[in-house]
Amino acid sequence: MPTFLITNDDGVDSPFLPPMVAALRRAGAVRMCVPAAEQSWKAKAMTRWGRIEARAVDRFGVPAFAVTGTPSDCVNLALHHLFPAAPDWVVSGINIGWNAGAAFAVNSGTVGAAIEAALCGVPAVAFSAFMEPGLFNEWSTQRRLDSTQAAAVVSSTSERMAAMMAGLAASGLPPGAQVLNVNFPGPVTPRTPVRWAPLQDNRYGSLFVREGDGFVHRLQHNLRAAGSAPSDRDAVQSGEISATLLSLAGWSLPAPPGFTLR
Repeated sequence: MPTFLITNDDGVDSPFLPPMVAALRRAGAVRMCVPAAEQSWKAKAMTRWGRIEARAVDRFGVPAFAVTGTPSDCVNLALHHLFPAAPDWVVSGINIGWNAGAAFAVNSGTVGAAIEAALCGVPAVAFSAFMEPGLFNEWSTQRRLDSTQAAAVVSSTSERMAAMMAGLAASGLPPGAQVLNVNFPGPVTPRTPVRWAPLQDNRYGSLFVREGDGFVHRLQHNLRAAGSAPSDRDAVQSGEISATLLSLAGWSLPAPPGFTLR
């Protein structure tokens, strides 16, 4: 039976965690290490200075820790300190909100935690779910997802996530890939199609608004695509599940012939 480590960037109170644990336990052994508080948009940041604490959490029915650090801190501590052996897979998410497109993926703590796992030699999948603005605002302002619509997203994506992980545990990722980035379009069924697609090459504007003498993050990004090629965001917007394979080596490009630095 494979062993799965669940992590996230929404914190220990994420409504996705209980159904994720229940669904994944049918596919293998489950353990958990998540931030004690929300750590969204932390990318792959790690705590350089200061003390990190990891406290055991007993409400999930599996070995679990809440960590006063970033998602990447959680993964590194879980792999090297908190459990007796490394898991076979790291499952990051399910994130409240999608992480499709390069502008979101590189900032996502969910994707960052999966990259940390890959750097430690453990294959990982980052799962995220699109939320209608009203649902996303419900979580952002009230820290809950109580509506029937939200429950449908949480339960259906958790089940589909577990089915995907059972398949991946049997097959593994393709050669050269270390991370799989998956985005659900909202509620899904076992028949919702999966589209393999690259990250959308996109850009954004200001992420902040002025408040008094300072600025606060408001996700007012004015996202725009830098090209027209079909992408992961197109798949999600079409009601499909997007799947994107990521390689750590893919961050680098060869220099074109004749290109020089002086």
